[in-house]
Amino acid sequence: MVILAYILVVFSQLATILAGVAILLIGMMNLSTGFKAFGGGFLEKILAKFTDTKLKSTSFGAISTLIMQSSSLVSVITISFLSAGLITLVQGIGIIFGANLGNTASSWIIVGLTSTKISTLAVPLIVIGVLLYFQQDSLFKGLGSIFIGIGFFFLGVDYIKNGFENVKEILNLARFNFEGFKGILIFAALGALLTGVIQSSTATIALIISALLSEQISYENALAATLGTSVGGVVTALLASLGTNIEGKKLAFANCIFNFAIAIIVLAVFPYFVRLVDLIASLLHISQDNLTLKTALFHTLFNLIAIIIFTPYSEKIVRYLNKKIKAPKDKNKDKPLYLDENLIKYSDTAIAALEKESMHLYENTSTIIIYTIGLSRGDIGGTKSFDEIIKAKKWVNKNVDLDYLYKSKIKVLFEAIIDFSTKVQLYVDDEAKNNRIFQLKLAAKHLSEASKNLKIIQGNMKKYANSNNPDLASQYHFMRINLGELLRSIEELRKVDEEKAYLIVKNFEKAKIMLKEVDNESLKQIENLISKGKISTAEGISILNDTAFSAQIAQEIIEAIEIIFTKDEWEKK
Repeated sequence: MVILAYILVVFSQLATILAGVAILLIGMMNLSTGFKAFGGGFLEKILAKFTDTKLKSTSFGAISTLIMQSSSLVSVITISFLSAGLITLVQGIGIIFGANLGNTASSWIIVGLTSTKISTLAVPLIVIGVLLYFQQDSLFKGLGSIFIGIGFFFLGVDYIKNGFENVKEILNLARFNFEGFKGILIFAALGALLTGVIQSSTATIALIISALLSEQISYENALAATLGTSVGGVVTALLASLGTNIEGKKLAFANCIFNFAIAIIVLAVFPYFVRLVDLIASLLHISQDNLTLKTALFHTLFNLIAIIIFTPYSEKIVRYLNKKIKAPKDKNKDKPLYLDENLIKYSDTAIAALEKESMHLYENTSTIIIYTIGLSRGDIGGTKSFDEIIKAKKWVNKNVDLDYLYKSKIKVLFEAIIDFSTKVQLYVDDEAKNNRIFQLKLAAKHLSEASKNLKIIQGNMKKYANSNNPDLASQYHFMRINLGELLRSIEELRKVDEEKAYLIVKNFEKAKIMLKEVDNESLKQIENLISKGKISTAEGISILNDTAFSAQIAQEIIEAIEIIFTKDEWEKK
Protein backbone atom coordinates (compact mmCIF):
# COMPACT_ATOMS: atom_id res chain seq x y z
CA MET A 1 0.00 0.00 0.00
CA VAL A 2 2.88 2.37 0.79
CA ILE A 3 4.55 1.60 -2.57
CA LEU A 4 1.25 2.07 -4.38
CA ALA A 5 0.66 5.40 -2.63
CA TYR A 6 4.17 6.55 -3.66
CA ILE A 7 3.57 5.58 -7.31
CA LEU A 8 0.22 7.37 -7.36
CA VAL A 9 1.78 10.57 -5.93
CA VAL A 10 4.85 10.58 -8.21
CA PHE A 11 3.16 9.45 -11.43
CA SER A 12 -0.01 11.53 -11.52
CA GLN A 13 -0.95 10.45 -15.06
CA LEU A 14 -0.88 6.78 -14.05
CA ALA A 15 -2.87 7.72 -10.94
CA THR A 16 -5.59 9.11 -13.21
CA ILE A 17 -6.00 5.72 -14.93
CA LEU A 18 -6.07 3.79 -11.66
CA ALA A 19 -8.47 6.32 -10.16
CA GLY A 20 -10.68 5.79 -13.19
CA VAL A 21 -10.68 2.03 -12.60
CA ALA A 22 -11.50 2.55 -8.91
CA ILE A 23 -14.32 5.01 -9.70
CA LEU A 24 -15.74 2.68 -12.37
CA LEU A 25 -15.72 -0.25 -9.91
CA ILE A 26 -17.50 1.89 -7.30
CA GLY A 27 -20.09 2.63 -9.97
CA MET A 28 -20.54 -1.07 -10.73
CA MET A 29 -20.96 -1.87 -7.02
CA ASN A 30 -23.57 0.86 -6.63
CA LEU A 31 -25.45 -0.43 -9.66
CA SER A 32 -25.53 -3.92 -8.13
CA THR A 33 -26.70 -2.55 -4.78
CA GLY A 34 -29.38 -0.45 -6.45
CA PHE A 35 -30.84 -3.31 -8.46
CA LYS A 36 -30.93 -5.55 -5.38
CA ALA A 37 -33.36 -3.07 -3.81
CA PHE A 38 -35.79 -3.84 -6.63
CA GLY A 39 -35.38 -7.60 -6.20
CA GLY A 40 -38.20 -8.27 -3.74
CA GLY A 41 -40.26 -11.06 -5.25
CA PHE A 42 -39.99 -9.69 -8.79
CA LEU A 43 -36.70 -11.29 -9.79
CA GLU A 44 -37.77 -14.65 -8.35
CA LYS A 45 -41.04 -14.61 -10.32
CA ILE A 46 -39.24 -13.68 -13.54
CA LEU A 47 -36.77 -16.52 -12.97
CA ALA A 48 -39.58 -19.00 -12.44
CA LYS A 49 -41.66 -17.90 -15.45
CA PHE A 50 -39.09 -17.02 -18.08
CA THR A 51 -36.37 -19.64 -17.76
CA ASP A 52 -38.30 -22.82 -18.57
CA THR A 53 -36.71 -23.20 -22.02
CA LYS A 54 -33.17 -22.79 -23.31
CA LEU A 55 -34.09 -19.73 -25.37
CA LYS A 56 -35.88 -18.08 -22.44
CA SER A 57 -33.02 -18.84 -20.05
CA THR A 58 -30.44 -17.39 -22.42
CA SER A 59 -32.61 -14.35 -23.15
CA PHE A 60 -33.16 -13.75 -19.43
CA GLY A 61 -29.41 -13.88 -18.79
CA ALA A 62 -28.66 -11.50 -21.65
CA ILE A 63 -31.42 -8.97 -20.87
CA SER A 64 -30.86 -8.92 -17.09
CA THR A 65 -27.12 -8.39 -17.60
CA LEU A 66 -27.81 -5.71 -20.22
CA ILE A 67 -30.04 -3.83 -17.75
CA MET A 68 -27.93 -4.30 -14.61
CA GLN A 69 -24.59 -4.07 -16.44
CA SER A 70 -23.15 -6.73 -14.15
CA SER A 71 -22.67 -10.29 -15.33
CA SER A 72 -21.05 -10.93 -11.94
CA LEU A 73 -24.28 -10.04 -10.12
CA VAL A 74 -26.36 -12.18 -12.49
CA SER A 75 -23.90 -15.09 -12.09
CA VAL A 76 -23.95 -14.86 -8.28
CA ILE A 77 -27.77 -14.70 -8.20
CA THR A 78 -28.08 -17.62 -10.64
CA ILE A 79 -25.66 -19.79 -8.67
CA SER A 80 -27.54 -18.96 -5.46
CA PHE A 81 -30.95 -19.75 -6.98
CA LEU A 82 -29.63 -23.01 -8.40
CA SER A 83 -28.18 -23.94 -4.99
CA ALA A 84 -31.61 -23.29 -3.47
CA GLY A 85 -33.16 -25.73 -5.95
CA LEU A 86 -35.34 -23.02 -7.55
CA ILE A 87 -33.98 -23.52 -11.07
CA THR A 88 -32.42 -26.51 -12.80
CA LEU A 89 -28.81 -26.79 -13.90
CA VAL A 90 -29.88 -26.59 -17.57
CA GLN A 91 -31.73 -23.33 -16.82
CA GLY A 92 -28.73 -22.01 -14.90
CA ILE A 93 -26.40 -22.79 -17.81
CA GLY A 94 -28.71 -20.92 -20.19
CA ILE A 95 -28.73 -17.87 -17.92
CA ILE A 96 -24.94 -17.88 -17.58
CA PHE A 97 -24.50 -18.21 -21.36
CA GLY A 98 -26.89 -15.29 -21.87
CA ALA A 99 -25.12 -13.21 -19.20
CA ASN A 100 -21.87 -13.53 -21.13
CA LEU A 101 -23.61 -12.16 -24.21
CA GLY A 102 -25.38 -9.39 -22.27
CA ASN A 103 -22.06 -8.36 -20.77
CA THR A 104 -20.77 -7.41 -24.22
CA ALA A 105 -23.13 -4.42 -24.18
CA SER A 106 -20.61 -2.73 -21.90
CA SER A 107 -18.14 -2.65 -24.81
CA TRP A 108 -20.60 -0.71 -26.99
CA ILE A 109 -21.46 1.64 -24.11
CA ILE A 110 -17.79 2.31 -23.34
CA VAL A 111 -17.03 2.96 -27.03
CA GLY A 112 -19.92 5.45 -27.11
CA LEU A 113 -18.76 7.12 -23.90
CA THR A 114 -15.14 7.47 -25.02
CA SER A 115 -16.27 9.32 -28.15
CA THR A 116 -18.26 11.94 -26.22
CA LYS A 117 -17.77 14.35 -23.34
CA ILE A 118 -19.48 12.50 -20.50
CA SER A 119 -18.04 14.02 -17.33
CA THR A 120 -20.60 16.83 -17.49
CA LEU A 121 -23.40 14.26 -17.43
CA ALA A 122 -21.79 12.18 -14.66
CA VAL A 123 -21.85 14.90 -11.98
CA PRO A 124 -25.63 15.63 -12.15
CA LEU A 125 -26.37 11.89 -12.00
CA ILE A 126 -24.22 11.48 -8.88
CA VAL A 127 -25.78 14.52 -7.17
CA ILE A 128 -29.35 13.41 -7.94
CA GLY A 129 -28.45 9.87 -6.89
CA VAL A 130 -27.14 11.04 -3.51
CA LEU A 131 -30.32 13.05 -2.88
CA LEU A 132 -32.45 10.00 -3.67
CA TYR A 133 -30.24 7.71 -1.61
CA PHE A 134 -30.86 9.73 1.56
CA GLN A 135 -34.63 9.29 1.30
CA GLN A 136 -36.36 6.91 3.74
CA ASP A 137 -38.11 4.77 1.13
CA SER A 138 -36.02 1.72 0.13
CA LEU A 139 -37.05 2.03 -3.52
CA PHE A 140 -35.80 5.62 -3.63
CA LYS A 141 -32.57 4.43 -2.02
CA GLY A 142 -32.25 1.75 -4.68
CA LEU A 143 -32.91 4.25 -7.47
CA GLY A 144 -30.36 6.59 -5.88
CA SER A 145 -27.73 3.83 -5.90
CA ILE A 146 -28.44 3.18 -9.59
CA PHE A 147 -28.03 6.89 -10.44
CA ILE A 148 -24.81 7.05 -8.40
CA GLY A 149 -23.60 3.88 -10.11
CA ILE A 150 -24.26 5.21 -13.62
CA GLY A 151 -22.65 8.54 -12.72
CA PHE A 152 -19.50 6.93 -11.35
CA PHE A 153 -19.46 4.54 -14.33
CA PHE A 154 -19.41 7.50 -16.72
CA LEU A 155 -16.85 9.35 -14.61
CA GLY A 156 -14.58 6.31 -14.36
CA VAL A 157 -14.53 5.79 -18.14
CA ASP A 158 -13.73 9.51 -18.60
CA TYR A 159 -10.82 9.30 -16.14
CA ILE A 160 -9.41 6.20 -17.84
CA LYS A 161 -9.68 7.78 -21.30
CA ASN A 162 -7.97 11.03 -20.20
CA GLY A 163 -5.34 9.07 -18.29
CA PHE A 164 -4.29 7.11 -21.36
CA GLU A 165 -4.13 10.28 -23.43
CA ASN A 166 -1.64 11.78 -20.95
CA VAL A 167 0.32 8.68 -19.97
CA LYS A 168 2.33 8.18 -23.15
CA GLU A 169 5.27 10.08 -21.73
CA ILE A 170 5.86 7.71 -18.81
CA LEU A 171 4.21 4.49 -19.99
CA ASN A 172 4.38 3.53 -23.63
CA LEU A 173 2.55 0.21 -24.04
CA ALA A 174 3.38 0.23 -27.73
CA ARG A 175 6.77 -1.30 -26.92
CA PHE A 176 4.91 -4.43 -25.73
CA ASN A 177 3.05 -4.82 -29.03
CA PHE A 178 4.33 -8.13 -30.34
CA GLU A 179 3.54 -9.12 -33.87
CA GLY A 180 1.88 -12.39 -34.83
CA PHE A 181 0.47 -15.18 -32.68
CA LYS A 182 2.90 -14.49 -29.83
CA GLY A 183 1.43 -11.03 -29.28
CA ILE A 184 -2.11 -12.40 -29.45
CA LEU A 185 -1.36 -14.96 -26.72
CA ILE A 186 0.38 -12.40 -24.52
CA PHE A 187 -2.48 -9.91 -24.68
CA ALA A 188 -5.14 -12.60 -24.26
CA ALA A 189 -3.33 -13.67 -21.09
CA LEU A 190 -3.02 -10.01 -20.01
CA GLY A 191 -6.76 -9.45 -20.49
CA ALA A 192 -7.54 -12.59 -18.47
CA LEU A 193 -5.11 -11.60 -15.70
CA LEU A 194 -6.44 -8.04 -15.37
CA THR A 195 -10.06 -9.22 -15.31
CA GLY A 196 -9.26 -11.91 -12.75
CA VAL A 197 -7.54 -9.40 -10.46
CA ILE A 198 -10.04 -6.56 -10.87
CA GLN A 199 -13.00 -8.99 -11.05
CA SER A 200 -14.71 -6.76 -13.58
CA SER A 201 -14.52 -7.43 -17.30
CA THR A 202 -16.18 -4.03 -17.85
CA ALA A 203 -13.28 -2.21 -16.17
CA THR A 204 -10.79 -4.19 -18.24
CA ILE A 205 -12.70 -3.42 -21.44
CA ALA A 206 -12.59 0.29 -20.53
CA LEU A 207 -8.80 0.02 -20.19
CA ILE A 208 -8.49 -1.82 -23.51
CA ILE A 209 -10.69 0.62 -25.46
CA SER A 210 -8.90 3.64 -23.97
CA ALA A 211 -5.46 2.15 -24.70
CA LEU A 212 -6.56 1.42 -28.27
CA LEU A 213 -7.88 4.97 -28.74
CA SER A 214 -4.58 6.46 -27.57
CA GLU A 215 -2.70 4.05 -29.88
CA GLN A 216 -0.97 2.41 -26.93
CA ILE A 217 -1.85 -1.07 -28.24
CA SER A 218 -2.57 -2.41 -31.71
CA TYR A 219 -6.02 -3.42 -32.96
CA GLU A 220 -5.25 -7.16 -32.98
CA ASN A 221 -3.80 -7.04 -29.49
CA ALA A 222 -6.90 -5.19 -28.29
CA LEU A 223 -9.04 -7.98 -29.73
CA ALA A 224 -6.89 -10.60 -28.03
CA ALA A 225 -7.11 -8.78 -24.68
CA THR A 226 -10.89 -8.53 -25.10
CA LEU A 227 -11.03 -12.28 -25.68
CA GLY A 228 -8.98 -12.74 -22.51
CA THR A 229 -11.57 -10.86 -20.43
CA SER A 230 -14.05 -13.70 -20.97
CA VAL A 231 -11.53 -16.14 -19.49
CA GLY A 232 -10.71 -13.91 -16.53
CA GLY A 233 -14.42 -13.32 -15.95
CA VAL A 234 -14.91 -16.86 -14.62
CA VAL A 235 -13.08 -15.90 -11.40
CA THR A 236 -16.12 -14.16 -9.86
CA ALA A 237 -18.40 -17.12 -10.57
CA LEU A 238 -15.83 -19.55 -9.17
CA LEU A 239 -15.48 -17.49 -5.99
CA ALA A 240 -19.27 -17.28 -5.65
CA SER A 241 -19.54 -21.07 -5.98
CA LEU A 242 -17.14 -21.78 -3.10
CA GLY A 243 -19.84 -21.30 -0.48
CA THR A 244 -22.59 -23.12 -2.41
CA ASN A 245 -23.63 -26.73 -2.73
CA ILE A 246 -22.51 -29.09 -5.48
CA GLU A 247 -25.04 -27.73 -8.02
CA GLY A 248 -23.59 -24.23 -7.70
CA LYS A 249 -20.12 -25.61 -8.28
CA LYS A 250 -21.32 -27.43 -11.41
CA LEU A 251 -22.71 -24.19 -12.82
CA ALA A 252 -19.46 -22.32 -12.15
CA PHE A 253 -17.59 -25.13 -13.95
CA ALA A 254 -20.05 -24.92 -16.89
CA ASN A 255 -19.20 -21.21 -17.13
CA CYS A 256 -15.51 -22.15 -17.29
CA ILE A 257 -16.20 -24.65 -20.09
CA PHE A 258 -18.10 -21.98 -22.06
CA ASN A 259 -15.49 -19.24 -21.73
CA PHE A 260 -12.34 -21.34 -22.06
CA ALA A 261 -13.69 -23.33 -25.01
CA ILE A 262 -14.70 -20.29 -27.07
CA ALA A 263 -11.37 -18.61 -26.25
CA ILE A 264 -9.47 -21.65 -27.56
CA ILE A 265 -11.65 -21.86 -30.68
CA VAL A 266 -11.22 -18.16 -31.52
CA LEU A 267 -7.47 -18.26 -30.86
CA ALA A 268 -7.14 -21.28 -33.17
CA VAL A 269 -8.75 -19.39 -36.06
CA PHE A 270 -7.86 -15.84 -34.99
CA PRO A 271 -6.85 -14.37 -38.40
CA TYR A 272 -10.03 -15.74 -40.01
CA PHE A 273 -12.15 -14.50 -37.10
CA VAL A 274 -10.72 -10.99 -37.55
CA ARG A 275 -11.69 -11.15 -41.23
CA LEU A 276 -15.21 -12.22 -40.21
CA VAL A 277 -15.42 -9.18 -37.91
CA ASP A 278 -14.30 -6.93 -40.78
CA LEU A 279 -16.91 -8.49 -43.08
CA ILE A 280 -19.77 -8.05 -40.60
CA ALA A 281 -18.56 -4.51 -39.81
CA SER A 282 -18.83 -3.58 -43.47
CA LEU A 283 -22.34 -5.11 -43.64
CA LEU A 284 -23.29 -2.98 -40.62
CA HIS A 285 -21.75 0.11 -42.27
CA ILE A 286 -19.09 0.39 -39.58
CA SER A 287 -16.01 2.12 -40.96
CA GLN A 288 -12.95 -0.15 -41.22
CA ASP A 289 -11.00 2.63 -39.47
CA ASN A 290 -13.35 2.60 -36.47
CA LEU A 291 -11.27 0.14 -34.48
CA THR A 292 -13.08 0.65 -31.17
CA LEU A 293 -16.50 -0.19 -32.63
CA LYS A 294 -15.01 -3.24 -34.34
CA THR A 295 -13.56 -4.33 -30.99
CA ALA A 296 -17.05 -4.10 -29.44
CA LEU A 297 -18.42 -6.08 -32.41
CA PHE A 298 -15.70 -8.72 -31.90
CA HIS A 299 -16.68 -9.00 -28.19
CA THR A 300 -20.35 -9.57 -29.06
CA LEU A 301 -19.66 -11.85 -32.01
CA PHE A 302 -17.52 -14.48 -30.27
CA ASN A 303 -19.99 -14.71 -27.36
CA LEU A 304 -22.93 -15.05 -29.75
CA ILE A 305 -21.15 -17.80 -31.68
CA ALA A 306 -20.34 -19.56 -28.40
CA ILE A 307 -24.04 -19.60 -27.49
CA ILE A 308 -24.96 -20.99 -30.92
CA ILE A 309 -22.31 -23.72 -30.59
CA PHE A 310 -22.86 -24.79 -26.97
CA THR A 311 -26.58 -24.27 -26.25
CA PRO A 312 -27.71 -27.40 -28.17
CA TYR A 313 -25.34 -29.42 -25.97
CA SER A 314 -26.63 -28.12 -22.63
CA GLU A 315 -28.05 -31.49 -21.58
CA LYS A 316 -24.80 -33.24 -22.50
CA ILE A 317 -22.83 -30.68 -20.49
CA VAL A 318 -25.13 -31.36 -17.53
CA ARG A 319 -24.63 -35.14 -17.86
CA TYR A 320 -20.87 -34.64 -18.03
CA LEU A 321 -20.88 -32.39 -14.96
CA ASN A 322 -23.10 -34.80 -13.02
CA LYS A 323 -20.68 -37.60 -13.84
CA LYS A 324 -17.46 -35.74 -13.09
CA ILE A 325 -18.43 -33.46 -10.19
CA LYS A 326 -19.88 -35.24 -7.22
CA ALA A 327 -20.48 -34.11 -3.67
CA PRO A 328 -17.83 -35.37 -1.24
CA LYS A 329 -19.16 -38.27 0.78
CA ASP A 330 -19.27 -37.09 4.35
CA LYS A 331 -21.05 -39.75 6.36
CA ASN A 332 -20.32 -38.00 9.60
CA LYS A 333 -22.37 -34.87 9.05
CA ASP A 334 -25.19 -33.69 6.82
CA LYS A 335 -25.18 -30.18 5.37
CA PRO A 336 -27.90 -27.73 4.32
CA LEU A 337 -28.72 -28.22 0.65
CA TYR A 338 -30.61 -25.01 -0.13
CA LEU A 339 -29.53 -22.27 2.27
CA ASP A 340 -27.23 -19.83 0.47
CA GLU A 341 -26.11 -16.62 2.19
CA ASN A 342 -26.49 -14.74 -1.12
CA LEU A 343 -30.26 -15.32 -0.96
CA ILE A 344 -30.77 -13.53 2.37
CA LYS A 345 -31.76 -10.20 0.77
CA TYR A 346 -34.21 -11.88 -1.63
CA SER A 347 -37.00 -12.61 0.83
CA ASP A 348 -39.35 -14.61 -1.42
CA THR A 349 -36.54 -16.82 -2.66
CA ALA A 350 -35.10 -17.15 0.86
CA ILE A 351 -38.48 -18.37 2.11
CA ALA A 352 -38.69 -20.88 -0.75
CA ALA A 353 -35.19 -22.10 0.19
CA LEU A 354 -36.26 -22.42 3.84
CA GLU A 355 -39.27 -24.50 2.76
CA LYS A 356 -37.04 -26.83 0.78
CA GLU A 357 -34.54 -27.11 3.64
CA SER A 358 -37.40 -27.84 6.05
CA MET A 359 -38.41 -30.70 3.77
CA HIS A 360 -34.79 -31.87 3.76
CA LEU A 361 -34.92 -31.90 7.57
CA TYR A 362 -38.20 -33.85 7.44
CA GLU A 363 -36.63 -36.43 5.10
CA ASN A 364 -33.81 -36.99 7.58
CA THR A 365 -36.28 -37.20 10.48
CA SER A 366 -38.56 -39.65 8.67
CA THR A 367 -35.61 -41.85 7.69
CA ILE A 368 -34.51 -42.06 11.33
CA ILE A 369 -38.07 -42.88 12.43
CA ILE A 370 -38.42 -45.57 9.76
CA TYR A 371 -35.29 -47.40 10.87
CA THR A 372 -36.01 -46.92 14.56
CA ILE A 373 -39.37 -48.73 14.18
CA GLY A 374 -37.77 -51.52 12.15
CA LEU A 375 -39.17 -50.66 8.70
CA SER A 376 -37.59 -49.61 5.42
CA ARG A 377 -38.07 -46.87 2.83
CA GLY A 378 -39.53 -49.49 0.52
CA ASP A 379 -42.18 -50.35 3.13
CA ILE A 380 -43.25 -46.71 3.39
CA GLY A 381 -43.26 -46.10 -0.35
CA GLY A 382 -44.94 -49.42 -1.21
CA THR A 383 -48.57 -50.46 -1.32
CA LYS A 384 -48.42 -53.55 0.88
CA SER A 385 -50.41 -53.16 4.10
CA PHE A 386 -48.41 -52.71 7.28
CA ASP A 387 -50.18 -55.72 8.80
CA GLU A 388 -48.63 -57.85 6.05
CA ILE A 389 -45.24 -56.22 6.55
CA ILE A 390 -45.36 -56.79 10.31
CA LYS A 391 -46.44 -60.44 9.87
CA ALA A 392 -43.30 -61.03 7.84
CA LYS A 393 -41.48 -60.46 11.15
CA LYS A 394 -38.82 -58.48 9.34
CA TRP A 395 -36.87 -56.05 11.51
CA VAL A 396 -34.77 -54.12 9.00
CA ASN A 397 -31.89 -52.92 11.14
CA LYS A 398 -29.91 -54.16 14.09
CA ASN A 399 -28.77 -50.98 15.81
CA VAL A 400 -29.59 -47.31 15.32
CA ASP A 401 -27.32 -44.82 17.10
CA LEU A 402 -29.86 -42.06 17.67
CA ASP A 403 -27.45 -39.76 19.51
CA TYR A 404 -25.08 -39.81 16.54
CA LEU A 405 -27.87 -39.44 13.97
CA TYR A 406 -29.48 -36.55 15.83
CA LYS A 407 -26.23 -34.59 15.99
CA SER A 408 -25.15 -35.33 12.41
CA LYS A 409 -28.48 -35.33 10.53
CA ILE A 410 -30.94 -33.28 12.57
CA LYS A 411 -29.22 -30.76 14.83
CA VAL A 412 -26.91 -29.44 12.09
CA LEU A 413 -29.89 -28.66 9.80
CA PHE A 414 -32.04 -27.31 12.63
CA GLU A 415 -29.30 -24.84 13.61
CA ALA A 416 -28.71 -23.84 9.97
CA ILE A 417 -32.44 -23.15 9.46
CA ILE A 418 -32.64 -21.03 12.62
CA ASP A 419 -29.49 -19.08 11.71
CA PHE A 420 -30.52 -18.47 8.08
CA SER A 421 -34.12 -17.51 8.89
CA THR A 422 -32.98 -15.08 11.60
CA LYS A 423 -30.70 -13.33 9.09
CA VAL A 424 -33.47 -13.18 6.48
CA GLN A 425 -35.85 -11.53 8.96
CA LEU A 426 -33.45 -8.59 9.25
CA TYR A 427 -34.35 -7.66 5.66
CA VAL A 428 -38.10 -8.36 5.85
CA ASP A 429 -40.62 -5.72 6.91
CA ASP A 430 -43.68 -7.57 5.60
CA GLU A 431 -45.76 -9.13 8.40
CA ALA A 432 -47.00 -12.07 6.31
CA LYS A 433 -43.46 -13.00 5.25
CA ASN A 434 -42.15 -12.67 8.80
CA ASN A 435 -44.94 -14.92 10.01
CA ARG A 436 -44.09 -17.53 7.36
CA ILE A 437 -40.41 -17.49 8.40
CA PHE A 438 -41.38 -17.86 12.06
CA GLN A 439 -43.67 -20.79 11.20
CA LEU A 440 -40.83 -22.54 9.33
CA LYS A 441 -38.61 -22.11 12.39
CA LEU A 442 -41.40 -23.72 14.40
CA ALA A 443 -41.61 -26.62 11.90
CA ALA A 444 -37.88 -27.23 12.32
CA LYS A 445 -38.32 -27.26 16.09
CA HIS A 446 -41.16 -29.82 15.84
CA LEU A 447 -39.00 -32.12 13.71
CA SER A 448 -36.10 -31.77 16.12
CA GLU A 449 -38.34 -32.66 19.08
CA ALA A 450 -39.74 -35.68 17.22
CA SER A 451 -36.20 -36.97 16.71
CA LYS A 452 -35.37 -36.52 20.40
CA ASN A 453 -38.48 -38.45 21.51
CA LEU A 454 -37.43 -41.42 19.40
CA LYS A 455 -34.62 -42.20 21.82
CA ILE A 456 -37.13 -42.72 24.64
CA ILE A 457 -39.07 -45.45 22.81
CA GLN A 458 -36.16 -46.98 20.87
CA GLY A 459 -35.11 -49.66 23.38
CA ASN A 460 -38.58 -50.98 24.21
CA MET A 461 -39.78 -50.73 20.59
CA LYS A 462 -37.29 -53.29 19.31
CA LYS A 463 -37.29 -55.45 22.45
CA TYR A 464 -41.06 -55.86 22.82
CA ALA A 465 -42.01 -55.79 19.11
CA ASN A 466 -39.88 -58.93 18.73
CA SER A 467 -41.18 -60.47 21.95
CA ASN A 468 -42.53 -64.05 22.01
CA ASN A 469 -45.54 -62.72 23.92
CA PRO A 470 -48.04 -61.94 21.11
CA ASP A 471 -50.15 -59.61 23.26
CA LEU A 472 -47.13 -57.53 24.24
CA ALA A 473 -45.75 -57.53 20.70
CA SER A 474 -49.10 -56.50 19.20
CA GLN A 475 -49.15 -53.30 21.27
CA TYR A 476 -45.78 -52.24 19.84
CA HIS A 477 -46.75 -53.35 16.34
CA PHE A 478 -49.73 -51.01 16.67
CA MET A 479 -47.35 -48.10 17.40
CA ARG A 480 -45.17 -49.09 14.43
CA ILE A 481 -48.18 -49.32 12.12
CA ASN A 482 -49.51 -45.91 13.20
CA LEU A 483 -46.18 -44.19 12.56
CA GLY A 484 -45.75 -46.07 9.28
CA GLU A 485 -49.21 -45.05 8.07
CA LEU A 486 -48.50 -41.41 8.93
CA LEU A 487 -45.21 -41.40 7.01
CA ARG A 488 -46.87 -43.11 4.04
CA SER A 489 -49.61 -40.44 4.00
CA ILE A 490 -46.96 -37.74 3.92
CA GLU A 491 -45.21 -39.48 1.00
CA GLU A 492 -48.51 -39.48 -0.87
CA LEU A 493 -48.94 -35.82 0.01
CA ARG A 494 -45.67 -35.00 -1.77
CA LYS A 495 -46.82 -36.66 -5.01
CA VAL A 496 -50.21 -34.96 -5.49
CA ASP A 497 -51.14 -31.50 -6.74
CA GLU A 498 -51.78 -28.56 -4.43
CA GLU A 499 -55.56 -29.02 -4.36
CA LYS A 500 -55.37 -32.63 -3.19
CA ALA A 501 -52.46 -31.85 -0.88
CA TYR A 502 -54.60 -29.22 0.81
CA LEU A 503 -57.31 -31.81 1.55
CA ILE A 504 -54.77 -34.32 2.92
CA VAL A 505 -53.28 -31.66 5.20
CA LYS A 506 -56.76 -30.84 6.47
CA ASN A 507 -57.30 -34.53 7.30
CA PHE A 508 -54.29 -34.35 9.61
CA GLU A 509 -56.48 -32.26 11.93
CA LYS A 510 -58.62 -35.36 12.51
CA ALA A 511 -55.47 -37.39 13.14
CA LYS A 512 -54.41 -34.95 15.86
CA ILE A 513 -57.79 -35.32 17.58
CA MET A 514 -57.46 -39.12 17.43
CA LEU A 515 -53.97 -38.93 18.94
CA LYS A 516 -55.41 -37.21 22.00
CA GLU A 517 -57.77 -40.14 22.52
CA VAL A 518 -54.99 -42.74 22.30
CA ASP A 519 -54.08 -42.54 26.00
CA ASN A 520 -57.60 -43.36 27.17
CA GLU A 521 -57.98 -46.29 24.76
CA SER A 522 -54.55 -47.63 25.61
CA LEU A 523 -55.23 -47.47 29.35
CA LYS A 524 -58.40 -49.58 28.96
CA GLN A 525 -56.59 -52.18 26.84
CA ILE A 526 -53.63 -52.38 29.21
CA GLU A 527 -55.90 -52.77 32.25
CA ASN A 528 -57.66 -55.63 30.49
CA LEU A 529 -54.39 -57.37 29.52
CA ILE A 530 -52.93 -57.02 33.04
CA SER A 531 -56.13 -58.30 34.69
CA LYS A 532 -56.04 -61.39 32.45
CA GLY A 533 -52.36 -61.96 33.23
CA LYS A 534 -51.31 -61.62 29.61
CA ILE A 535 -48.72 -58.93 30.40
CA SER A 536 -47.02 -57.81 33.60
CA THR A 537 -47.73 -54.50 35.31
CA ALA A 538 -44.22 -53.28 34.43
CA GLU A 539 -44.80 -54.14 30.78
CA GLY A 540 -48.16 -52.37 30.89
CA ILE A 541 -46.57 -49.19 32.23
CA SER A 542 -43.92 -49.36 29.48
CA ILE A 543 -46.64 -49.67 26.85
CA LEU A 544 -48.52 -46.65 28.23
CA ASN A 545 -45.39 -44.51 28.35
CA ASP A 546 -44.19 -45.54 24.89
CA THR A 547 -47.67 -45.06 23.39
CA ALA A 548 -47.74 -41.52 24.76
CA PHE A 549 -44.29 -40.72 23.34
CA SER A 550 -45.16 -42.38 20.03
CA ALA A 551 -48.26 -40.18 19.83
CA GLN A 552 -46.13 -37.16 20.68
CA ILE A 553 -43.74 -38.00 17.83
CA ALA A 554 -46.69 -38.25 15.43
CA GLN A 555 -48.08 -34.97 16.77
CA GLU A 556 -44.74 -33.17 16.19
CA ILE A 557 -44.47 -34.57 12.65
CA ILE A 558 -48.03 -33.50 11.77
CA GLU A 559 -47.48 -30.00 13.16
CA ALA A 560 -44.32 -29.63 11.04
CA ILE A 561 -45.91 -30.98 7.87
CA GLU A 562 -48.94 -28.72 8.23
CA ILE A 563 -46.61 -25.72 8.32
CA ILE A 564 -44.41 -26.83 5.42
CA PHE A 565 -47.29 -27.71 3.10
CA THR A 566 -49.81 -25.05 4.09
CA LYS A 567 -49.13 -22.04 1.87
CA ASP A 568 -50.70 -18.64 2.40
CA GLU A 569 -52.98 -19.05 -0.62
CA TRP A 570 -54.36 -22.30 0.80
CA GLU A 571 -55.20 -20.62 4.09
CA LYS A 572 -57.41 -18.16 2.21
CA LYS A 573 -59.55 -20.98 0.77
